[in-house]
Amino acid sequence: MRRIFTTIALTVTMVLGSMMTNAQPVHSFSVKIGIDHESVDSLGGRENVERLITDMFRRINKAFNYDARFDAIYHFEVDWDAFYIYQGISTREVFKPHPDHDYLVVMDGYKSHPKEQGGGWYGDKIQTVYHARTHNDRFNSPFEPGAIDGIIHEFGHARGIPDIYAMKVDADKNPINGQPFLGTRCIMDYPYGETYWSDYAVNMINMAGGRNIDIDDVVMKVVPDNIVINARWADGKAVEKATVKCYPVGWYSYTVQKEPVFTTEIAKKGEVKFSTENVFSREKEFGVKYSNCLVEVEAEGKKGYAWIPLYYLQNCWFDGKDSCELEITLKRDIKLTRDI
Repeated sequence: MRRIFTTIALTVTMVLGSMMTNAQPVHSFSVKIGIDHESVDSLGGRENVERLITDMFRRINKAFNYDARFDAIYHFEVDWDAFYIYQGISTREVFKPHPDHDYLVVMDGYKSHPKEQGGGWYGDKIQTVYHARTHNDRFNSPFEPGAIDGIIHEFGHARGIPDIYAMKVDADKNPINGQPFLGTRCIMDYPYGETYWSDYAVNMINMAGGRNIDIDDVVMKVVPDNIVINARWADGKAVEKATVKCYPVGWYSYTVQKEPVFTTEIAKKGEVKFSTENVFSREKEFGVKYSNCLVEVEAEGKKGYAWIPLYYLQNCWFDGKDSCELEITLKRDIKLTRDI
């Protein structure tokens, strides 16, 4: 019989107590762990490494259970009978199948070989967290507080959440209006020292529930059918005639593209409605082609702008809306003299 480690007795008691009090379902995920032998030696041997892993998963489970917005109890369980210490190149471990476990975590505190590139979450059919650390080819403990913040972020991917930071835009990479897009506070944006899940992250975790999922498939399914642009002048009057341009932002590019991916017109009542597919077309790699969009409305030579990051778009779907609505305000010039 496999021996599954459930962090500590206190955690189990808290989980059971929550079940009885809130009648929430419990979603458990089995985790197989492999760590390089250099890290084990540097950390004082296997016994000490097991203690550190115990502490790590205590923090991981706490991160997924402290928030009352979650619909369930989430529990990542380390299978100590499957725990192993490997030698050689860590990236070769990442792609090894683990049919008896939901997730594989490959740890490497040295990551010095040229082939040991990348890190983070490997989705699709791989379902592996590559928890590797590099510091001038020296040992860098995968159990430091910041490293654990990082692996919590990676398990967020495992539960279906894309990177919020991949939706950001740098001001110097925005040729349209020169404004940055800063994202929103969330573990899936900047995880270090962060404990907060955005509403979008909570929605994605709740939707995934107890299933083994892939981010791309989940993202692809939670997109509203339409986008509605409402344009108003600063005095509240509807913009009767305007051109609407949608400038896309590619994943991890931090850049607004120079050419619009879609252009349309507002003919009356300050409103235009169009298919979301015109901007956020679906694709396999990320679920949708773009992570963000800068919308420009131009009327009478005046322009107004607003962003549609993926998390805002999809939160509209989670709110039960078939359209994502965006309001944009344009300002006319203010006269400094009056007509006589």
